[in-house]
Amino acid sequence: MKSSQNKYEKFYDKTFITHKSKAGWSLVIREDQLLLDNFQHGYPHIHPDRAEIKTKTLEETVMFVKKHIEKHKTLNIELLREEITK
Repeated sequence: MKSSQNKYEKFYDKTFITHKSKAGWSLVIREDQLLLDNFQHGYPHIHPDRAEIKTKTLEETVMFVKKHIEKHKTLNIELLREEITK
């Protein structure tokens, strides 16, 4: 039996793909090829440089990114990186 769950959600023009398992969680924004997760390194981070992010849970991370998109009416990856990293 699988102990993980994947979820696809459209938000504005973005597709959020979330994955949650015993090993960790991940959020992918498909259109922008953006990945935030807490796999392998033991702390939540943004790729490609694995900079630590402020949010600790999948739910907090999804809400943070959604608020960013609502505020700016788009996903500005560089600005999001500044806002979400420590």
